[in-house]
Amino acid sequence: MSLHRIQSFALALACLTLAGQALAQTAPAPSAPVQAAPGSNVPTPPDADETFLTGLRRVGVMAGQVVECSADADRQAKIGQAMELANKIAIHFGLKAAFNCVGAVGYGSGHPFDKADCGKSAEGWKEIQVKYLTK
Repeated sequence: MSLHRIQSFALALACLTLAGQALAQTAPAPSAPVQAAPGSNVPTPPDADETFLTGLRRVGVMAGQVVECSADADRQAKIGQAMELANKIAIHFGLKAAFNCVGAVGYGSGHPFDKADCGKSAEGWKEIQVKYLTK
């Protein structure tokens, strides 16, 4: 082996050794979460509220139907709008809420539905956009 290869091999081995040591270290135990006193008015996080998640799923299904009802040239823009809403949901309500919404978009665009309702879905989606995406 040439000197350059030996040096490169030694450097790679040293990096792996250091990385292995860093990964092998145990993290300190997380402190216990602060428990609220029973009976206190602690709000339920939105991503744990099934009514909230059901509403997000309905919005997602509506957005998926709008994607399915739109012309081929407009589909990418509609998907982009749904993703923009999902990003805002993730920022404000967490990943679980955003995942529920995006999963429902996929369901709405991939599940058979009555295409006669496309106008109703489009109107509902426009209301959602005006209320949440234009701010």
